[in-house]
Amino acid sequence: MVDTVVRRRPLVAFFGYPDVFEDFYPHYGVDQFAFASRFADTANHALVSLVQREIADVVWYEFALQPMLNEAQHKGLGFRIRLLRSSWAHRMLWRAFYLPKMAWRWRGTYRAYATVASYLAPLSLSFIKALVRDRPDLLLAQSYASGRFDVLSLVSRLLGVPLIAYHAGERPDQYLGGLVRKWTLPRADRLIASGADERDMLTSRFQVPSHRAVVVLTPIDTVAFHPIERILACEAAGLDPSRRHILFVGRLDDTVKRVSALIRAFGRVAANHPDADLLIVGDGPDNPMLRSLAEATAFGRIRLLGWMSGARALRPLYNAAECLVLCSWREGFPTVLGESMSCGTPALSSRVGAVGELIVEGETGWTFPAGDDAALAAALARVLDCPERIKAMRPAVRKHALARVSPPIVAAALRKCFVDAGVRHLSAGGSHEHQTN
Repeated sequence: MVDTVVRRRPLVAFFGYPDVFEDFYPHYGVDQFAFASRFADTANHALVSLVQREIADVVWYEFALQPMLNEAQHKGLGFRIRLLRSSWAHRMLWRAFYLPKMAWRWRGTYRAYATVASYLAPLSLSFIKALVRDRPDLLLAQSYASGRFDVLSLVSRLLGVPLIAYHAGERPDQYLGGLVRKWTLPRADRLIASGADERDMLTSRFQVPSHRAVVVLTPIDTVAFHPIERILACEAAGLDPSRRHILFVGRLDDTVKRVSALIRAFGRVAANHPDADLLIVGDGPDNPMLRSLAEATAFGRIRLLGWMSGARALRPLYNAAECLVLCSWREGFPTVLGESMSCGTPALSSRVGAVGELIVEGETGWTFPAGDDAALAAALARVLDCPERIKAMRPAVRKHALARVSPPIVAAALRKCFVDAGVRHLSAGGSHEHQTN
């Protein structure tokens, strides 16, 4: 017997970055019920909600050691979420690596563990059953840097549907199972790079055909993140409008974000700019260390504000700031960069990842070599020396952000990417018929 399922829109199966839910979300106080109904604080949510709203229906597949629910519809963003149990082999490996009292002794083998775990997590019976039930028209994955990409590459071939994956910030030397990637990356239907440098690396180092590597930036809600008067922004953020503010927003992981370098750079220029303060928004493992460093470096002038998310909390801070500062060792496309510039606030950033896609030197911001702390301090001093120039730049910053990261622009780029990858009937918006036995 043949059953015909008529779809008005294609169905996209989306896969986030962590191998399993427990590897990431609980560290931010997010349980499975919140994740499946209201949590919406990542760049993935911005992208997936845009796809759901403008292009296709989405099912977000999230693996877990112990799923607490099977399926839910996200109340705010509209897509469905499926929580699937990871494979038996993965669960055993995860518990053996993390749970014993002596587990810390073998943390030096994490890379080997992570490689194997990334292959094992999706090889589960519940995943196979979900695929048979849903019959997605496209697999969309965050990251092509781990073994899960290779598993999804095989799954896409078995299903006869396209696979698209996008950059999540890793360097090629960090890829898990990198040797296999030399075979699987060129065979992906499309790879979404964070910027031109990443795209060129894929084509030169991994021999990805040039037409299969495209640049699409993270969508930003440019309606929610918009310019407001500075005095009103300071009032909303609880800041003194007579003072100027340098802003950092991100995870307090100093091995990547180098917030300590920013604190020290601010300490070097603070005496010459007594009306300026440094605001640090975020949380992470290095919070205590950074708090102590801030007190020792410029007591009372460096404020750690804790974790904040969403336009309501961040929009006043972006608008009150002279500039956003990022000094990371590595990035993909930092969402906070798009949010800040959508508010008209220029950025000062290390020259990494895709920051060059939005920062036009001297017009929408400035860059400096990653790890060059002297250049960071000098650039910070120049920003604080020129308040009128900063004010004059803001309209151009906003205009540039609208042209690159506004939802209509990104939706059009994604739609073209999906059509070019072979998603059927998408461009015409027609129904899609599946025949299953």
